[in-house]
Amino acid sequence: MNKYSLLPNLVWNWQAQDEKRSNEEGTLLAILSGIAETGSVAQAARACGFSYRHAWGLVRTWEERLRQPLVDMARGRGSSLAPLGLRLVGLDARLKSRFAAQLAAAAEEVRRELAPFMARESMQLILHASHDPMLARLPELLREKGVVLELHVLGSSESLASFAAGRCDLAGFHCPEGELGEGVWNIYRPFLDARAHVLISFAQRAQGLMVADGNPKKLKSLRDLNRPGLRFVNRQAGSGTRLLLDLLLAGNDMRPQDIAGYETEEFTHAAVAATIASGAADAGMGVFAAAHRFGLDFIPLVREDYYLAVRRDALPAPAMNVLQAILKAPAWHRTLGSEPGYEARSCGRVLECAGVWRSVKAAQAGRRK
Repeated sequence: MNKYSLLPNLVWNWQAQDEKRSNEEGTLLAILSGIAETGSVAQAARACGFSYRHAWGLVRTWEERLRQPLVDMARGRGSSLAPLGLRLVGLDARLKSRFAAQLAAAAEEVRRELAPFMARESMQLILHASHDPMLARLPELLREKGVVLELHVLGSSESLASFAAGRCDLAGFHCPEGELGEGVWNIYRPFLDARAHVLISFAQRAQGLMVADGNPKKLKSLRDLNRPGLRFVNRQAGSGTRLLLDLLLAGNDMRPQDIAGYETEEFTHAAVAATIASGAADAGMGVFAAAHRFGLDFIPLVREDYYLAVRRDALPAPAMNVLQAILKAPAWHRTLGSEPGYEARSCGRVLECAGVWRSVKAAQAGRRK
């Protein structure tokens, strides 16, 4: 790899809806990230709009250039990333995390400045959302139905703030079930107007501690994170997972400063999992599906609901109808239910904000009795 230097840069993408990404390095990173998320070269290729042959050829080309593997393929076990591939995916996610909010704002600025010259397509949706491995599959599914989904990965609070400011059509965020839910909703509620906004249920999922394969540190619970010598990797401030961790720590009378690595931040579940899989950390918070994809062990801590916030008057829009139809389809429910830690019991249902808040309060009141 001595001949190459990785130099991040701002890349403008002037693309028609049916055009493929032209930046080779960016395409490679997108394919590697897709392999990490799905364990499949074919799925990663489809998500990027390429054939399997093209995607695999690009991976092999760069493996030859870098003189080391990026992807490991084992018959019957799917595909996984080699150490360099893991490091590239983690580095890419980390760098994007630092500028995600700024890039989303920049995209809105470009749209606003060019609006008088370029009409926005009616079958287009802008989604600002907390990272979720299954949510990342939506752009491909919507593209097959003629809808362009522009997805920007932000934290839950940042996504809702962006939605409240009118910078996106939908905001994706998650909230734990049970007694933790009320504390999280108190942070989210200022961004939602029960009269103007509704929620679309996307999934129920498991969050917990991701640890190295075989759990060599023998972790059993959250309290084990303050052991001497244990290396933790955190999610970024503003993410729903970071908020969840802080509430769990407070509930267990634990201090963040007692956890080595609390200040080490990654932006996605995949980036946290990649950091642990590469041996750079021993544990981190994330969803079961991410742990499974990276061959990690998982210690479940909470169940949570993932929602998409949308304006009530936008529900009848054609693009929104396509989205709801996909989420309600049996095929999507089977796909979601087959992923480790996910449930699709109410996926696609439109929920009233006030009704969700009342149910959380009722559950909390019931636990206090």
